Amino acid sequence: MAILKGIRASVAINGESLVEYDEDVNEISDNPRDSNLIVKYVEAISGAHFEIRYRWDIPDLKTCEGLMFQADLDGKCMDSVVYQFKKNHSHGRMDSARRCVCGQWTREKFRFAEIISVDGQSGNIGSLDASDLASLGKIVLSVCRIRNIRESTTATTTANVQTGSPLSGTIPEKALKGRALSHKTSLDPPEITADVPTVSSEYIDRLDSPFVKFEFRYRSRRALQIEGVIPRSPSPIPLEDRPVQSLTREEALELLARRTARNQPDTKSDDSSTRRVKRERDPEFDEILASSFVPKKARASEDIEIIDLLDD
Repeated sequence: MAILKGIRASVAINGESLVEYDEDVNEISDNPRDSNLIVKYVEAISGAHFEIRYRWDIPDLKTCEGLMFQADLDGKCMDSVVYQFKKNHSHGRMDSARRCVCGQWTREKFRFAEIISVDGQSGNIGSLDASDLASLGKIVLSVCRIRNIRESTTATTTANVQTGSPLSGTIPEKALKGRALSHKTSLDPPEITADVPTVSSEYIDRLDSPFVKFEFRYRSRRALQIEGVIPRSPSPIPLEDRPVQSLTREEALELLARRTARNQPDTKSDDSSTRRVKRERDPEFDEILASSFVPKKARASEDIEIIDLLDD
């Protein structure tokens, strides 16, 4: 879990928090970070539902009555939740966008989806501005301190939740500008859920300058390797370049077959005779093959009793 100022957060799939990777050192030096911001990279799994988990342990916050957590996916605010200290809350999670329309609450679960890019100047995703593209591939959790918490009589929608959804459709290749973006977020179809109590409160921290901000940049494993976040998988060493002693029996047989195929003369066989080519003995190969050879067990001899039927 990423941790900042006593607050921990993570992105989880199937109840397991995703492995977090630090951003490239050169990127940090080129773009100094705000002291209230922490950035982590995670691996996105196509089609998987995900949730944002968080917990806190801040005993010295005497200037506020609670915390407000807000989740943004690809630049769009999906949900916000308020926790009051007096109710002894210490952890929570968000896995869907909740909305109330005409008195009916629904939820739309978070999911990862692959980006479909197309050649040319335009896709079918609609108009894209610089902020949309800058926010693509990011899950952001903002935390603000609040006070004067009171029940709200209005339940039209959750606080600060926009009516928009994450980006959908195809994206022009040119708009990505060579960025190693592989995934976006999407929402499942809405399903009816229980009513959600709403509150009003006074913000101590502004939403554009929260107390703590977690930014999870999600990518495929391949994209993480391209960006240098995780090392690339090393290329396997060809069998021909490896010491013979390091080969397994199967690898030795494979290498032997390759060498035999290369040394096989390119001659046509006639009907009268067939040319047989003997393999040149290789002591190292023979040693490897012999070490894995298991001789057959000889059948134990049995004493046979002979009866002379001509004996009087």
